Amino acid sequence: LPEIYKNQLNKSFRNNKSVYYSNEKTPENIKKNLTVKEVLKSLKREKGYIFNKPVLIKTKDKTIDTAIIYINENSIITLNEDTIKIEDILSITRK
Repeated sequence: LPEIYKNQLNKSFRNNKSVYYSNEKTPENIKKNLTVKEVLKSLKREKGYIFNKPVLIKTKDKTIDTAIIYINENSIITLNEDTIKIEDILSITRK
């Protein structure tokens, strides 16, 4: 543009120094620290079948990348046909 049409900007702008973004659709286990039973309960409440949801299960001994077929009071059965006691599970995260 020619100089005659340009605005004179003589001040400094600092309006974007800090930004806060809140997304309400974050997974529940990121929002707060949930127990294993609470994570399992939230997986059951989601739409769809439980075995279509891939999860990462960390136990005392190993980490398993699988899907859950059945949830019992004391244990879960995975797609790999492993039975894992809920008390042995350290964390469950949805992939």
